[in-house]
Amino acid sequence: MAIELYDYIVEQPIVLKKILENSKRMTGDFVEILAGEKISRIVLAGSGSSYNAAYSAKYFMQKVLNMQVDVQAAHTFTAYENILGPETLVVGISQSGESTAAVNSIRKANEQGVASIAVTSEDGSYITEHAKYKMIVPSGEEEAGATTKGYTATVLAFYLAALEAARRLNRVDDAQYQKYVEGITKTIEAIPAAIRKADEWYEKNRQQLVEAKTLIVSGYGSNYGTALEAGLKFLETSRFPVSVYELEEFMHGPYNAIDAESYIFFIVPEGVGKERALRLNEYFSGKTEHSFMVIKDDGSGDDKNIRVPFHEDTDFTPLEYIVPLQVLFYRLAKDKGVELRTVRYPDFHRFMNSKRRFE
Repeated sequence: MAIELYDYIVEQPIVLKKILENSKRMTGDFVEILAGEKISRIVLAGSGSSYNAAYSAKYFMQKVLNMQVDVQAAHTFTAYENILGPETLVVGISQSGESTAAVNSIRKANEQGVASIAVTSEDGSYITEHAKYKMIVPSGEEEAGATTKGYTATVLAFYLAALEAARRLNRVDDAQYQKYVEGITKTIEAIPAAIRKADEWYEKNRQQLVEAKTLIVSGYGSNYGTALEAGLKFLETSRFPVSVYELEEFMHGPYNAIDAESYIFFIVPEGVGKERALRLNEYFSGKTEHSFMVIKDDGSGDDKNIRVPFHEDTDFTPLEYIVPLQVLFYRLAKDKGVELRTVRYPDFHRFMNSKRRFE
């Protein structure tokens, strides 16, 4: 039987646990750069899910490393970034290792004489040929369509890279380090329950979701990265129009387009933005029957929203909040009759020269 995208969703806790167990080995080069060179700024450069994963990890990295962390689209960074100080570390991210945009970000760093490291799941891939240092994220192949475990594995890899470097630099002590590891562990352990809950919710709401013609996804803080990833994957799999907005930006114009046919998912973890999100969902629930929240289960018995028994460690919510949305985009695509293993435009990367294997 062929592996389905859903199988990779279910596999995530196993993959993430192994990455956590091998944290020090995986992050060795990253830690050595920060410990051995004077770095005051990190630029994370990637495209698609790589960009989204970097955004989801950005604020935790800033917090424990106590340094500036910027996330940029790889092509934009290469083409337009003009100021790279000598204390900059450029991180080129490509899960496949074949993205020409990510490779070019490493090339730019090399040309300007600043430190660089490649982050990829494929050792020996194109990007590793251009980087002196590398962080190999062992998420395994995904042959059934859109990335799922590769995304969460990359988010976790950045959490761990920052945490291991912060411990080496004495920016967190042993007790803090252990507390963060425990938070990550409990977050990973909560993923199977999130999958089950999303399956149950989808079954109850299948018909109205299949009828959706467009979709809006909104999040805030590090979970704006989650919203970006969910929106991208709904586009890739169900192949219908999807818009993604940071929560506050949603209120500056886009809200005018909402009507009774609108479908909205608000991602609502603890943190600054939660009360705003609750209020927005309340308001738009009066305008459309299809305004939903992805939120921690509070035992209220509310079955309209996707209430999930998340662990809800505020530092690591992106690792778990994406999971129910992964289940939804997979199941919706299947019900829409999309064959996820079939590449819609097989000549695209060859035409655009955006992957090395087509050069």
